[in-house]
Amino acid sequence: MTGDVQQLSKRSRTLRKQVTERPRLVVLPVVGLTLVVLLAFLPGPATFVSLLVLLAGSLMIPRISETPSYSYGLPGVPDGPPKAGRIPVEAHTWVSLAAAVVAVLLTILGAPWPAFVALAVVAVAAWLACAATMVRFLRHGRRVLQALEAYEPTIAMGFAGRSGGPWQLRMWEPYLLRSGERCVVITLHEKYLPLILEGADLKSPLVQLGSRGTRDLQSLFVPSIRAVFYVQNAKANQGFMAHTNLTHVWLNHGDSDKPANFNPRHALYDLLVVCGQAGIDRYERHGIHVAPEKFRVLGRPQASGVLPARGPIAELKPKTVLYAPTWHGVDETVNFSSLERGPEIVRALIERDVEVMFRPHPLSYRWRRRRAAIKEIRGIMRADREATGRHHRFGNTVDKIWTVVDCANRSDALISDVSSVVSDFLQSEKPYAMTSMRAGVEDFRKEFSVAETAYVLLGDLSNLDEVLDDLLVRDPLASERAERKRYVLGEFVGEESADAFAAFVRDLVRGA
Repeated sequence: MTGDVQQLSKRSRTLRKQVTERPRLVVLPVVGLTLVVLLAFLPGPATFVSLLVLLAGSLMIPRISETPSYSYGLPGVPDGPPKAGRIPVEAHTWVSLAAAVVAVLLTILGAPWPAFVALAVVAVAAWLACAATMVRFLRHGRRVLQALEAYEPTIAMGFAGRSGGPWQLRMWEPYLLRSGERCVVITLHEKYLPLILEGADLKSPLVQLGSRGTRDLQSLFVPSIRAVFYVQNAKANQGFMAHTNLTHVWLNHGDSDKPANFNPRHALYDLLVVCGQAGIDRYERHGIHVAPEKFRVLGRPQASGVLPARGPIAELKPKTVLYAPTWHGVDETVNFSSLERGPEIVRALIERDVEVMFRPHPLSYRWRRRRAAIKEIRGIMRADREATGRHHRFGNTVDKIWTVVDCANRSDALISDVSSVVSDFLQSEKPYAMTSMRAGVEDFRKEFSVAETAYVLLGDLSNLDEVLDDLLVRDPLASERAERKRYVLGEFVGEESADAFAAFVRDLVRGA
C-alpha cells in the first residue's frame, strides 16, 4: 500500500473511532430520559429553560456524530476524509452525559436556579467547540456533492460487498469506461476501502459513503446518473436499489455454475447481463424465475483477448498447464476448491515434463491453512525449476500483474475447479480439466454445464493419470468445445463482446 493511501486510511479510521455507534446509542436515551424527568419535577422558569437547553443539546448527539461521505479522484475535492477539529466529535456525547449527571446532583443538593443556568452555559460552550468539527464535516459533504454534480457521471458502480472488491471492480470498470460514459464508484463499507484503493487500480472517481450509509445516496445519486452496475450480490445492495428512478444492472464478477450465479436476489435487478444461453438456463434449472425480458446476452468482454490454441496439445513441446484452483467458499456446500490437493496435482504434472503456471484465487490468501497449501505448491515448483530448469511460473506476476487472459494465452491447458476461470479459458477452445470434490464424473457434468467438455478429475485424485492422459495427449473432447463455447459465452468473436457491452451501456444512458 502506498504511503498516501496509508495516511488517508489512518485518518479515516481515526474519524470512525471518534464516532462509534455504541456510545451515542447508549448515551442518548440515558441523557434524554434523565433530563425529561428533571423537567417534569423541577419548578422555576429559569431551571426549566436551562434543562430544556441541555435536552436540546443532547438530542444533537446523532447529528453531530455523523461523518460525511468523501472521495478519491473526484476533481475539485481533496482525497480522503476531512480532518477533524482539535476537540474530538465524541466529546459532545460525554459533555451531554456529564451535564445530565451534574443536573441530577444539583437537584439532589437542592441547588438554586443560577446553578442550573451556569451548567447550561458551560454545556453550550462545550457543544459549540465540538460543533466546529460538525460544521467542517457538513462543508466537506457539500463539497463532495457539488463536485459530483460538476463531474456529471452518467453511470455508477455500487459496491456494498465486503471482500473481493479490488479484483471484482477491476474486472468490469474498463469495459464500462469503454462505452465513453463517465463513471463513479460508490462504496458502502469503509473497512474495505484501503484494499480497494490499493488493488482495484480504478480510473473513475470513488466516493466512500459516510456514517449515514446508503441514506447519503439520496443526494449522491446526482441527476446525471442513469444506471448503476453491481459486481457483488451483497444484501446491502438493496440500499442502492431503493432508488427506483435508476436502472440497476447485475453484472456478477465471473461466469460459472457456482450458486453465486443463480441467486434468487438477482431477480430484483432491472437487467441481468449474462454471457450466453447457459447463463439464462442455470436460473431455470435451479427453479429461480427471472423475467426473460430482463436478460441481456452480451458474451464475456473480459475473454475477448483470449487467443486460440497454438496447435493440437499432443504436438506441443514444452507444454504449459495453468493450475488455477478456486477458493473454498463461505461453507462446505459451496466448497469446490482443489487447492489442498494441489501439491499432488502439481507433482503429477511435473512428472510428465510439464511447465506449471500456478494462480490461486485471491481470497485463498486470507486463511492460514490455504496459505500453507499455496506455499507448499510454490516450494515444489521452485525446487523443480532449480533442479531441471523447467520454466514454472508463480508469485506476484501471475497472481496480480497478469490477468486471467494473460495466463490463458501463456498456457496450453487448464486444471481448475467450478470457477469463472474455466468459462474464460473456454474462449480459447484449449483442453481443460475440472475437479469434482464430491460428485462422480457423470453427476458432475449434469450439474455444471461447462463441465460437459471438461476432463473431470475426482476429488480423491483416483483418476488423475487418466485425466492427464486425456488433457495432455488424447484430448477426445477437442471437437466438442467449440459448440460448448457458443452455449456458455455466446456467439461473439474477438472484440465483439466488449463492443456489444459498450453499446449496451450507452443505450442505457440515452434511454434507447
